[in-house]
This record gives sequence, C-alpha cells and structure tokens, in this order.
Amino acid sequence: MSINFNCPNRIKPKLLREQKTEALLVFIRTTLEQHFKIIDNDEIEYPEFGSKEDTEHIYKELNKLLENLKDCVVNSSYLHSLIENSGKSKVLNMLALKEKPMMVYYDSLAKSIKKNLPSGSSWIPELMVICLLSQWIIEEEKSTYLYPFLNDINYLDLMERFDKAKEDETDNKKEIVFNMYKLSTILIDNLKKCSYTTQKNKSKSKKRKKNNFII
Repeated sequence: MSINFNCPNRIKPKLLREQKTEALLVFIRTTLEQHFKIIDNDEIEYPEFGSKEDTEHIYKELNKLLENLKDCVVNSSYLHSLIENSGKSKVLNMLALKEKPMMVYYDSLAKSIKKNLPSGSSWIPELMVICLLSQWIIEEEKSTYLYPFLNDINYLDLMERFDKAKEDETDNKKEIVFNMYKLSTILIDNLKKCSYTTQKNKSKSKKRKKNNFII
C-alpha cells in the first residue's frame, strides 16, 4: 500500500534542525489549505485587511506561498495516513520511522495551537502564518536553503499592512490581532524547545549514565 505525498517534488531534509523547518511548513500548508477551503465554500465571510489593495496583495502572497508549499511540502493528511497504515508493511514501518522526527516536531505545533486556541475562538490564520514565518526566518535566523521561495516574501511589508489595518478595527478585533502575535510566539517557542532523540543517541546516553554510575 502506498502513501500519497500530496506534493510532486517533496523535499526531505536530513538534519534534525532542518526537519523543524519542514514541520513548521507542513503546519502552515495545512492551515492555509483548510482555511482557504472554508472561504471557497462560503462557510465564512471573505476577510478584508485594510484597503482593497492591501487585501489583494496579502492574499496574492499567501496563495503563492501555498502553491510553492504544495509542490515540495506534505500536509497533515500524509502524516495521518502514515500513522494509520504504518503497521501494514515493513516499507511503511521504515517510512514512519524515517518521518518520526518531523512528526514529533509537527505534533508540538498541533498540540500548542489546540491548547492555546480553544475550539470556536476567533483567529486570523493569515496573520498567524506570516508571524510564524517572520519569527522563524528573520528573528530566529533559520536557514531557507532548501526552500528558497521563502526568501521571496517581504515579511515586514506584510506585517506593516496588517498593522495598518489594525488601526481601523474595533477593540475586539485588535485583541484578536494581538492574540495572533502572542500565539505565533508560543508556537515558535514550543517548536524550539521540542527535541527528538534517536535510538542511537538514547543508547549512548544510557551508556554514559552507566559509566558515570560505575565511576
């Protein structure tokens, strides 16, 4: 049984620190896909940010980002399928083991947003996505070597457009904007703190503890 990667040109990082970036991008792709699907199905009113020009520019950039992510980054449905089918063959078991670090990092993001954004809460996914990337790439200075299209986004310009739009909003909407900044910071902090230890490193760690005990 095969697993659909949901992207034609999957980029699979080898280093653990790069897999944290991959996990963040999987989270962002999933968030944008789900949010845009809701908008397209007319389940919510089309959001506007500032002027018509600002809104069009923001969505143009986010749609371009999503198309790039669809090309080289899987979404959460791939992870769910892998978990559900990992026990059905040795090949899928090996694949699940290979994806384990990224899955652990992704899980830290999923659990964080579930904890800090209760079901039914008002939020602005568009702003959260930009905040996440801005913090990870600019503030944390994470490498975009594997995903050069991330360098084509003017994060500061987009943030300024959101900030400008905030001035015309009600106090309630301003609070939601503030919460998106806060939420993105929490998610990034949890991703930074999240760690994955390979079985090999676990064995080394146990050996060191045993040696220290003997000494």
